[in-house]
Amino acid sequence: MTNKIEVSVKAFGGLRTHINQFPLRIKLSAGASLHDLLAAVATLTPQLHSKITAGLADGYINILVDGRNVRFLAGLDTELQDGTNVAFIPPVGGG
Repeated sequence: MTNKIEVSVKAFGGLRTHINQFPLRIKLSAGASLHDLLAAVATLTPQLHSKITAGLADGYINILVDGRNVRFLAGLDTELQDGTNVAFIPPVGGG
């Protein structure tokens, strides 16, 4: 049994411009949560982290963990597993 997990991170819309590779793969300690993932994103891509935290504060960024909105899970306390896919999705507008 390993004490590390690897999570795939995808960002869409204007957030994607802040990722050099798609998806971004981040290694975390087993039992890590979205809080831990965001801390790792802050180190790896500070601009993306800044946009995500601003979007979360304003309530307009959706975070999906394996296709499920974290609002219906444990929010930022949602535990991540090895192979988890996390997507950051800004609002889509149009007319």
